Amino acid sequence: MTDMNNATREVFGNIAPWMRVVFFTMIAASIAVLVWQIVARALLWRKGQRGGFERDWRVWSQRLVAYALAQKRVHRKSLGAFLHLLLFSGFVVLTIGTTLLAIAYDGPYYFHHGLYYLIYELTMDVFGVAFIIGCLLAMYRRAFHRPASLGHNSRDWWLLGLLLSLGVTGFLVEALRMHYTQVQPDVAHWSIVGWLIEVTLLRGIDVRSAQTMHLTAWWLHAILVAALFATIPVNRFLHVITGPLNIASRPERPMGTLVPLKMEEVEQTGRTGVHELADFNRQQLLSLDSCMECGRCEDACPATATGKPLSPKAVVIDLRNLMSLGGEDVHRTIHDETLWACTMCQACVQECPVLIGHVDLISDMRRDLIGEGKLSGPPAKALQQIGSQSNPYGRSNAERLAWAEGLDVPTAESNPSFEYLLWVGCAASFDPRAQKVARATVQLLKDSGVNFAVLGKEETCTGDPARRIGDEFLFQQRACTNVETLTRRKVKKIVTPCPHCYNTLKNEYPQFGGHYEVQHHSTLLAELIDAGRLGNGTSNGEPITLHDPCYLARVNGEVDATRAVIGATNDAQYHEMPRCGKKTFCCGAGGGRMWFEEAPSQRVSILRSQEAIATGARTLATACPFCLNMMTDGMAGTQGGENVKVLDIAELLLSRQTPQ
Repeated sequence: MTDMNNATREVFGNIAPWMRVVFFTMIAASIAVLVWQIVARALLWRKGQRGGFERDWRVWSQRLVAYALAQKRVHRKSLGAFLHLLLFSGFVVLTIGTTLLAIAYDGPYYFHHGLYYLIYELTMDVFGVAFIIGCLLAMYRRAFHRPASLGHNSRDWWLLGLLLSLGVTGFLVEALRMHYTQVQPDVAHWSIVGWLIEVTLLRGIDVRSAQTMHLTAWWLHAILVAALFATIPVNRFLHVITGPLNIASRPERPMGTLVPLKMEEVEQTGRTGVHELADFNRQQLLSLDSCMECGRCEDACPATATGKPLSPKAVVIDLRNLMSLGGEDVHRTIHDETLWACTMCQACVQECPVLIGHVDLISDMRRDLIGEGKLSGPPAKALQQIGSQSNPYGRSNAERLAWAEGLDVPTAESNPSFEYLLWVGCAASFDPRAQKVARATVQLLKDSGVNFAVLGKEETCTGDPARRIGDEFLFQQRACTNVETLTRRKVKKIVTPCPHCYNTLKNEYPQFGGHYEVQHHSTLLAELIDAGRLGNGTSNGEPITLHDPCYLARVNGEVDATRAVIGATNDAQYHEMPRCGKKTFCCGAGGGRMWFEEAPSQRVSILRSQEAIATGARTLATACPFCLNMMTDGMAGTQGGENVKVLDIAELLLSRQTPQ
């Protein structure tokens, strides 16, 4: 019986000493080529502005575990995700296994024997098979089922062929080694794939011939390994290096927060945004090289879906090509209409497996366009009106409380001891349709006995539209003014029916000293229902669905409160849309697009309305004044939409209250 404790194998069996020298020299040379090319890319990144990197090692480690090792954003029910899991796990395990073998060979203690060796052989074979299957599936997908959004070029076939050849030759080397060394069956069975090849294909080959074939296969495998190292920087495999670097280094901040411009830097440099590639920071330039062109961002983009001239993937790739070619002016590569098409819904950012900040790239280039005066029409007028009238609608601030006529709404002046400040927002203050949301919210707060107040004429635009469009100076002016007002009124808690105001007050005002406990009205209403201070009776029996606002669900992660308010859990007539919760689909109003003109065929709200109608719903609930308007217009322009009512959750909840 075989002594399993002595089970092992030679690391360089059948390889002459001089061949080992040649092998190590070849591998060292290929790694040198790899390092040289990576350094060349790093020098391109260094042309950017200093900074931009996350410096907290705890953030690095958490992200690398979640997004690099656990592949958090790759998991989904698709062929692409499955084959990537096979490729990734196979490559990682085979790389670790090869490294352990090298340590055992050159280290002070040879541990490659006994039970460890047997488990090692089985593990390497299992993951080697996974790696080969992943390669074959990737080839099949690219040949027969390649999504339009998936990047593809001739080098992809070279890479997949190289990886497949590495897997196949690895097993061939194993089988030939087992044949000429005549490994005992009890040990051979642990190298299951090599053993199967050996007993089915190599039985008739003599030992000398097997040694010659082994040497040939070993050198072929070694040359393929060297070729892989040397060509990593010029093919899609580069993301194996740059992907984890970007995952670790992207600065940690809430998804809905843009980086503020520092006025002193603007005065020194004259830059208000990114005009030349070197105006991006170094981390952003690194992020361009981390893209593997998987197309997830493009698949999620509402602008791409409606035929607008924007693909988040193309923006990254075009900027990367510009960097590689030594170009400077980003606007010669990325056209103005491409930048204006973005709704800044953050879907691309949420989908990216390596955490590329597409929205940051677009925002920085938009700021330059604003600085150059390259915005005209309704959006330019909206910015002008924010500056002159403190709201994008161009209405006098004296009309801020017109929506509250007859409701006896308390103000911060009349009720200085308020607990909650109701931040109404510009839409609910001036837009006739959204004003109904403000009235419904106030009635619910009054009915539930909430101690609240509004600022009235003291409230001005948060500046969110200005910041998203690219006018950072105007945003900061509004932010500083509002922070002063909120400080003077000693505001601690804020509730608002607008997700955009909510995001700005919660995530961006802290940049200017404004720290508050901010809630969206859905959260407070859900708390009041849970406390029994508001009723949530049964619906009218009609089918209902919910459109999650991007800046509430995706950006700030709030999906439960909206459903609690409309009683979704206990309503058999409630139907979710396919894209819901944090994976919601944009209405088309974000990023300042509310004030842009667009052809009916390119309206995002039409696509979203079609999705809502397909659920069979007769009521579409939402929780954002912009979504309310866009979806109302979308339903009006969609067949079957005339049968669907679009309501804010506050309006819906108010209609279910039992009269006192």
